[in-house]
Amino acid sequence: MNLPQLFMLFIVYSFMGWIGEVIYCSIPEKHFINRGFLHGPVCPVYGCGGILVVFLLMPFKDTWIPLFFAAMFVTSVLEYFTSWIMEVLFHNRWWDYSQYKLNINGRVCLLNSVIFGAAGMLALHFVHPPIKWLICQIKSPYIEIASGALFVWFTTDLILTVRTLKLFNKKLEELKEFSTTLTNKFRGEIWFKYDSAIDMFKSLREQAKLDTSPIMSVLTERLDNLNKKYKSSLRLLQAFPRMQSKRYSEQLEHFKFQLKLEFELRKEALKMRYAEKKGESYQAASKDEIIKKLEEQAKGSACSK
Repeated sequence: MNLPQLFMLFIVYSFMGWIGEVIYCSIPEKHFINRGFLHGPVCPVYGCGGILVVFLLMPFKDTWIPLFFAAMFVTSVLEYFTSWIMEVLFHNRWWDYSQYKLNINGRVCLLNSVIFGAAGMLALHFVHPPIKWLICQIKSPYIEIASGALFVWFTTDLILTVRTLKLFNKKLEELKEFSTTLTNKFRGEIWFKYDSAIDMFKSLREQAKLDTSPIMSVLTERLDNLNKKYKSSLRLLQAFPRMQSKRYSEQLEHFKFQLKLEFELRKEALKMRYAEKKGESYQAASKDEIIKKLEEQAKGSACSK
């Protein structure tokens, strides 16, 4: 296969991987999750994995058991390396398998390795041959035009995603600086809680209802502005709910809390619209009620741990 054909093959496997991830993650959550590092419907790690499996493991094609273990090894190494390099580049742990048995540093686990091994084995036998045949049917210059257009789209998406990630880390840094400002100013006050960023901001809002001084108004307005900025990164948190950050762990948990709040508010709005269409009345939960429910859930999960 020439270079344009190889790139088309990469995009196809990336798209198939994205579909698999969306199904795997959306069904348990009961709503659509655009699972993937990029904005578009592709997961590049699956494209790389597909290319590696079909070309590195072709000598094992007629030996099912060795092929399974070889595919399991290749895909696990790729997943581990991808997790490590993304953490180095963006300072966040995107997925974590520490809760699974037989994992390696939380980056790979036996369950996923077995699934990827089986998928690689089946792909080499049943998926790759028809896909390769279809791609090879696209003659020049159409294959060059199609692969070129896809390359421009893929590169643009990659650049935009990297920009979003840098802005996201900047938002986390701003939130940490704001947390430090609050701690330095109010630590020692009876009303101020500083066990976590969520508690800190909650106590600030509660005190602002009692204290209408200009400084409290400025601080709560600053907090509102910081919360508004996180909305552009909603997709990242939805795609990687187990994301972790060594530098900004508390701030990241705050953004995850805001994500849950946003989701619950949208759900209540949808319920209200549905009730209106049916001519029924529905009393949507208020923002404060939802926040209280989420805080109780967070305390319950913390106690269970």
